[in-house]
Amino acid sequence: MQTGENEGGQQVRQHTVGVVAKALEVLEELIWGDPRTIGELAQATGVEKAAVYRILNTFVDHGYAAKDDEARTYGPGPRLHAAAGALQTASDLVSLAIPHMTALRDEFGETVNLGTLVGQEVRYQHIVESAHSLRMAVDVGVRHPANSTALGKAILAQLGPGAAQIPLTPTPASPRTKHTITDTESLERELERVRARGYAIDDQENELGAVCVAAAIVPDGSSARHAISVSGPATRMTAAMVERIGARLVADCRTIAQMLPRARS
Repeated sequence: MQTGENEGGQQVRQHTVGVVAKALEVLEELIWGDPRTIGELAQATGVEKAAVYRILNTFVDHGYAAKDDEARTYGPGPRLHAAAGALQTASDLVSLAIPHMTALRDEFGETVNLGTLVGQEVRYQHIVESAHSLRMAVDVGVRHPANSTALGKAILAQLGPGAAQIPLTPTPASPRTKHTITDTESLERELERVRARGYAIDDQENELGAVCVAAAIVPDGSSARHAISVSGPATRMTAAMVERIGARLVADCRTIAQMLPRARS
């Protein structure tokens, strides 16, 4: 990779966006330093004052910086605080979930997934794989449609009536398999069933031959954004097995949710 020099004489890699690099320097000063004026931030970062001024105005407009008009200083904004809180919560959640996920894998012998609702999709955040040679597995970071997964349906059900529109805008959605629910009316009926029994089922809706059961993690006073699922081949995931897994998931997810406020404190 070729390198060059920025205005401060620092070595930087080619094919990068200079204004983004400058913005990140200012952002780091907002995160780690005390509130400061434009001049002080310019001196700390080596970025010219005019550029710092434009960067800060953009941050303020988007909630990533807050301005004290009286002191003429800038500090972290509400969206920056929210992002930091979300990262801490995600770290806490994984730490709390891993022992439960491992125990679920050991008890039922199938792959266990922790997922997070991101827009219209579920992102797989942590996975404890089954030891079976024939197992259902996906890579961390992969996203699947919320409407076709037990993880997604478990979370959507806890968001209340109308949540079926979240993954199905615009409609109709593209089906993952012939069993995928692709219209809001059918999905809303399915979410009602999820609320009634406490857990969601993906019966070959995301992948043919795979069955998945999931329950949402609902912290006190917060909306559901996370869920844990157990997934396996349809040949092993019998109706009795699904019912046992569902009951255990509901109990474990409730325990994790109750622990989250203490983990954040």
